Amino acid sequence: MTARRILIVDDDPKLCEMVTLVLDSDEYEVESAVTGHDGLSRIERYPPDLVILDVNLPDMSGFDLLRQLRSRSNVCVLMLTARTDARDLVAGLDTGADDYLSKPFRPDELGARVRALLRRSPQSNPLITIAAGEVMIDLKTRAVRVRGEPVGLTPTEYELLTLMAEHPGQVFDHHTLLANVWGEQYVNDTAYLKVYIWHLRRKLEALPREPKIVLTEWGVGYRLAP
Repeated sequence: MTARRILIVDDDPKLCEMVTLVLDSDEYEVESAVTGHDGLSRIERYPPDLVILDVNLPDMSGFDLLRQLRSRSNVCVLMLTARTDARDLVAGLDTGADDYLSKPFRPDELGARVRALLRRSPQSNPLITIAAGEVMIDLKTRAVRVRGEPVGLTPTEYELLTLMAEHPGQVFDHHTLLANVWGEQYVNDTAYLKVYIWHLRRKLEALPREPKIVLTEWGVGYRLAP
């Protein structure tokens, strides 16, 4: 599955570096903006799954940025502040923040808050790429492109592809694929699975008889090239 994207909007480079180090260890894709206007521009250009937003910014308050953001997006927002006034907490939550964290904070607490918020948040960029970018799957529209060209898949072919594409490189045994795509009553029908694997290869591979994308793990099952 594609990494969850997190945007830090804070003008303190040391804090951004610390937060990035904490979140990189959980394999998130992290970027930062030092002004509110830069943050809004990045959010519009490439929507993140979570925004970590400081109350004090050089060009606007975090509350003002949050108001603008809420007029156009439901992205999860974790507010950061060095202030201890309870009124700031109330103002942040009333403006639309999903959670609030006071500075200084422990790295493990930050990580826990981020994980909790992302569990409640659907992925905002539902695009999966596999095979070094040769195959792109848009989970929202169910569109599949191979080497830039649209490819039509049947519903069953699409379910089989996305099941493996959400975990590229992972080996799926025959039983798991059959049970998840067709149901438990089909778990012994390996010949049925082979037919659909062949259908996928004909639509995805440059040379279906020499597959580079849908790979066989002999005696076990199949995996997709990451």
